[in-house]
Amino acid sequence: MNTPPTGPAVIPHPPHLGERRGGGPREAASTAPKPSPLAALNAHITQASQAAAGGLKSNAGKWPELRSAQRFRETWERLGAEETVVKATHRAPENAGPLNSHMLVLRTLGLMRELSPHYLRRFLSHTETLLWLEQAQGQLKAPVGKGKAVKAARQKK
Repeated sequence: MNTPPTGPAVIPHPPHLGERRGGGPREAASTAPKPSPLAALNAHITQASQAAAGGLKSNAGKWPELRSAQRFRETWERLGAEETVVKATHRAPENAGPLNSHMLVLRTLGLMRELSPHYLRRFLSHTETLLWLEQAQGQLKAPVGKGKAVKAARQKK
């Protein structure tokens, strides 16, 4: 059995009518290679995307969110926020005084949950983002073990 090649097919371009071989410098400049069809398509897509992004500045070129996806996301955020508050209240210290900072935060979260669940979700989202940024910054500042080992070895000599 003959199997067809799996690689990209190479299609030779037919010579243009009136094309001569061995022309002078003037003909070489006029017969500059045209971009491939794929390059022309990519250029067209880029241009169309930029034009669409310029016309949709309010959405920044994004498709509108589906209502069902929006409801699912809101429900998931609400359940996540409630679960976070419940977990935090279960970890409350038993014999904490009325001015204990941990108890004050837990009371504040409980009041936020009752008065404005939407604000609680936003607050927890910002808090989680700040926590993530703090952890990422800590990882960037972590000392590299190789640098200290090399310096210690050089000092012993």
